[in-house]
Amino acid sequence: MSYKSNFFIKLTHWEYWPTWLVYSPVLFYFFLLSLRARSPFFFTLANPDMEMGGLYNCSKYRQLKKLPENLIPKTVFLQSGASLDTALKALETQNIDFPIIAKPDRGERGTAVKLIRDGSQLGLYLQESKSDVLLQEFIQSSFEAGVFYYRLPSENSGKIPSIVLKDFLTVIGDGKSNLKDLVNEILRGRLVSKGLFKDGRLNPEEVLAFGEEKLLEPIGNHNRGTKFLDGSHLANPELIRFFDKTSHQLGTFFYGRVDLKAPSMEDFIQGKGIKILEINGVNAEPAHIYDPNAKLFDGIKKLLKHWGIIYQISRENKHLASSTGSIKEALDHYNRWRKIKKIA
Repeated sequence: MSYKSNFFIKLTHWEYWPTWLVYSPVLFYFFLLSLRARSPFFFTLANPDMEMGGLYNCSKYRQLKKLPENLIPKTVFLQSGASLDTALKALETQNIDFPIIAKPDRGERGTAVKLIRDGSQLGLYLQESKSDVLLQEFIQSSFEAGVFYYRLPSENSGKIPSIVLKDFLTVIGDGKSNLKDLVNEILRGRLVSKGLFKDGRLNPEEVLAFGEEKLLEPIGNHNRGTKFLDGSHLANPELIRFFDKTSHQLGTFFYGRVDLKAPSMEDFIQGKGIKILEINGVNAEPAHIYDPNAKLFDGIKKLLKHWGIIYQISRENKHLASSTGSIKEALDHYNRWRKIKKIA
């Protein structure tokens, strides 16, 4: 077996293991918590105002529009089947210029999220899309992070146990090697190489000048080559105050991860210039555990701890709803999620 094979890379780097495998121990703990709560849907009360507590297939736009305009990118919501003309007029009304980010309003793990550079690309995206779509201004900043925040309903202030910093997939030219060879020299690049060159956006034969740097993937998802780095040490009182305020602005939001951009790390630490891209509920992970230097056992311990927090929040919120979610509701969400078509 070649140490350069994708299988070997994934086998020896647990951050790439299948979700079902990493979560196997968590599943047993979830069953125990379900018995204690007398409902397998106890987690829906962690964020009562989010569909299924934010487990999956939630409307991104529904959460974003609760926030002040200065905290989010300019955003256009398009219903499924919207025409290119409708989209272009909406972008013009909002003063949003290309490039833009297009994404399904409901979707997980970066599915169908694309950087759109012009009207022709947008038209193709809309033709292929089978769901409601968000068009967002592209925030021109290299600093992106995911801040994990939770707050007990009985308390006014919460905690930030996890911050993940996103290191985008980038190569530096040597004046000789082509782009494909440079990508394959990076372990995480090799895993996504096929997808990078699939749509013709990048030329695999391009040779970069010595020292020239090229960003290959502007979407900050782990499964698209972005390296997740542990930035939890950056949590501080100013950031906590910022997210306490955000939590209250979102209504009954007590647990989740906020994906964001900021002009710089210094601005982020001070809670300045932050633009919130997306809000994730109980499906959110303390994503710093996928730092390449993190240990599997430590990661599983943190996942178990966070499900314990979900249970604690849900118990405190029991008075907010007469019942938790139902199997029917879960199936409805699942069926809608299945209809979201991936756009490669």
